[in-house]
Amino acid sequence: MAEKFRFQNLDSIRTIAFLSTFCAHAFYTESESIANSSAFKFVISFSHFFSFGVPIFFVLSGFLITFLMLKEQQEKNIFNLKHFYVRRVLRIWPIYFIVLIFGFIVFPLIRMFVLHQPLEETANPLMYALFLSNFDQLAHVTLPNGVGLGPTWSVSVEEQFYLFWPIILLLFPKKKFGLAILLTLIASVIFSYSFDLVAKHTIHCMIYLSSGALFGYLVFYQKEKIQKMTNINSLQFSIVLLLLFVLIYASINGIGSYLSVTGIALLIGYIIAFQIQNKRFQFQKIPFFEKLGKYTYGLYLYHVICNFIIHILISDLIKLQESQFTVLVLKPILSLGLSLVISFLSYRYLESYFLRLKTKFSPLKS
Repeated sequence: MAEKFRFQNLDSIRTIAFLSTFCAHAFYTESESIANSSAFKFVISFSHFFSFGVPIFFVLSGFLITFLMLKEQQEKNIFNLKHFYVRRVLRIWPIYFIVLIFGFIVFPLIRMFVLHQPLEETANPLMYALFLSNFDQLAHVTLPNGVGLGPTWSVSVEEQFYLFWPIILLLFPKKKFGLAILLTLIASVIFSYSFDLVAKHTIHCMIYLSSGALFGYLVFYQKEKIQKMTNINSLQFSIVLLLLFVLIYASINGIGSYLSVTGIALLIGYIIAFQIQNKRFQFQKIPFFEKLGKYTYGLYLYHVICNFIIHILISDLIKLQESQFTVLVLKPILSLGLSLVISFLSYRYLESYFLRLKTKFSPLKS
């Protein structure tokens, strides 16, 4: 049997990451008058702050994967690379390939026979199947036409990370792994700056992933120091959050470039450590946040498809006239509701099966 191990509060952080991403994608209109309205412009300008939902997922992934690898290596005196890859496949692949099937097969049929639009697709199915969709999207000016394909870029980045990160762990002595993490973080910043790499490039994303890994390493090997670092009151934590938003604003407006991004990544890592170590201000106390966390992988991949379904339902089938209310209130609420329903059903009837299989390869349950 796998030893039960689970951090508290991290599901709440997953929920925050998803809701941020959803808000960044939820507001869309084809009406020029609505797009030029002050209300729509305000919401869109404010929604830019929510574009850092994906980086939160990245930092969290780097943190968890690193901590759990170190814990397995210490407690089992060995790290089983094969079982690690099997666990990642069982967790990531089922939903990912369902979304690819929708984007490359189902949606084109809807486009032709329901929307009566020409079949056009810039995305390369092979690149997506090989978890290289971030590079495929970088090669094109616009997002893929296939609904649901857009968010897969971050899943591809994480799969690339999962492929090489445990190998680096095995190449370094246990406590020297921290040096590898630090060098990876520094190299990611330098390469991103030197070659002006954009957000979807794997090396750029490694700024977030390695920042999370750094805090995972520190929580594991320097627990007492982390406890002292995170022993702050609510006011001090509020200042940390304010600093995070200042850096997000700076990054959005091109101020500080990759230094702002690095600061954001490290602050997210610190907040994750704070949530684990400090009992004063926990996100899990926000109603439903902790409970929704386990559905967030499905929510993240399904929500764009749900946005599309609601848009077609209201605009093309019901033919409800588009207004500020439908664009800014009705469609987002219905889309979020549909996303929750589909993600719950997906988790219960699909993901749970593969998660049970996953436990057979898990030395630690997380």
